[in-house]
Amino acid sequence: MQQFTDELPLLDALRLAVVATDEDGTITFVNEAATRSYAVDTDQLVGRNVRDLLAADPAGEQRLRLAHEAAQLGSWHWDMATGITVWDEQLEAIYGMAPGGFDGTFAAWEATVHPDDHDQVMAVVQDAVDARSSYVLRNRMFWPDGTMRWIEAHGKVTTDEDGNPTGTIGCVRDITDRVLVQERALLLQEVTADFVRASTLDQVEAVLAAGLKRVGEIFHEGVRLRVPDDVSAITRGETFVVHADRQLSAEDTQLLDTLASQAAITAQRALLQQRTADIAEQLQSSLAASPLPYLERFELAVHYAPGGDELEHVGGDWYDAVRTPTGTLALVIGDVMGRGVRAATTMIRVRAGIRGLLTVDPAPRAVLAAADELMARDAPDQFVTAAAVLVEPDTGTLTLCNAGHMPVLVVHPDGSTEALGAGSSVPLGLVGRQERAVATGHLEPGALLVLVTDGVVESRAHDLDRGIARLRERASQLRDRPLHELVDGLAELADPSLRDDVTVVAARLR
Repeated sequence: MQQFTDELPLLDALRLAVVATDEDGTITFVNEAATRSYAVDTDQLVGRNVRDLLAADPAGEQRLRLAHEAAQLGSWHWDMATGITVWDEQLEAIYGMAPGGFDGTFAAWEATVHPDDHDQVMAVVQDAVDARSSYVLRNRMFWPDGTMRWIEAHGKVTTDEDGNPTGTIGCVRDITDRVLVQERALLLQEVTADFVRASTLDQVEAVLAAGLKRVGEIFHEGVRLRVPDDVSAITRGETFVVHADRQLSAEDTQLLDTLASQAAITAQRALLQQRTADIAEQLQSSLAASPLPYLERFELAVHYAPGGDELEHVGGDWYDAVRTPTGTLALVIGDVMGRGVRAATTMIRVRAGIRGLLTVDPAPRAVLAAADELMARDAPDQFVTAAAVLVEPDTGTLTLCNAGHMPVLVVHPDGSTEALGAGSSVPLGLVGRQERAVATGHLEPGALLVLVTDGVVESRAHDLDRGIARLRERASQLRDRPLHELVDGLAELADPSLRDDVTVVAARLR
């Protein structure tokens, strides 16, 4: 039930004349259309006997009757003093009664009100009586045979010369059809929104099941609905119907057909997404780097998680760890612009090329210089950053060259940290072969070398410098933990809302 306040009563809004009288035929209310029809003011009509009015205008009675019939309105008049309520035949018909079927008591009307709406309906009427005002009711009611309908009643409290309430007058319209249209439109709107959010077949079936439950409530008893086995193959709404005691209306069939169409389209989309996700997962599995090498002096660990969405859950990050013929450890980490399949295919070419370069000359400067030529030839329109490190296990000496990538972090046994290669050269392939600067450092036994991609340090909540500072703090805190726990702990710094690739590579010198 809904109460409308602070609006013109329906009686005044109607273009058709409405006149209400008491039992003696004295006019107690006229709407604006009636005053225009009789070309007089309200004060000149209220208080007159309707017979006099109709005698002055023989066609008036017929006009009033036709006005009510055309507007499908029934009218009432309740006299507080006698307790008698007078309904016209059209109002009795709206309430499912035969002519003369209403016994004229307030209690008989009250009994028709739906129990869930009763208290609010009574409160609205009482408030109107207290305020001597107009009021509007929109509530459910029952016909004598138990059929539930919706009505909208516009009433007005009548008063005597002293302003004391004497009763109410008003008119009623059956709005069941309008309410059902609104309920169906709202249901379709909400179910459509739920279908848009559904991304798996199970979610589609759950949305459809909830929608059919609501449809069943609109259809009431006598119709049983179910979710079919193959939602993606639905073509018509009748597929949902298990049993029906009555013939479904055209509106019922249209509602079910609309749900069927939406469910089938969403299910087909979910199946396509699942197939695409499976392909992406297989592609990502094929992109996995070679197993980490075994070196007696080094402990190695990696955390790698591609970003993107369910459809392209593949990334452009890559890493590599290679034991050179001389026994040194070569580490490379890189990041291709963007995410998804295009970034991943570029990453494959770059990673394969750099791995081949490491077997020729693992010196970081030489590797990245040769990678410039590779990028210019194979991916001239892509933006790629990389860092290459070479560590001598016996001396702990490291050499670093950086092509626009995140700095490489050294964590010493005492917890102090160094960020090497910050603010270094441009990314790969932008301006041809580059002679980039080389940074050096030293790892003592127990020291850590940490390489990350920007997905670890970038965030919507802070700038890049703060992200790198947080990385240094967390790495220092976790330096004595098992290496697999350390890389996972550093990966937790990533901002999940960015949905970026996240890669952490760590090496500890034994």
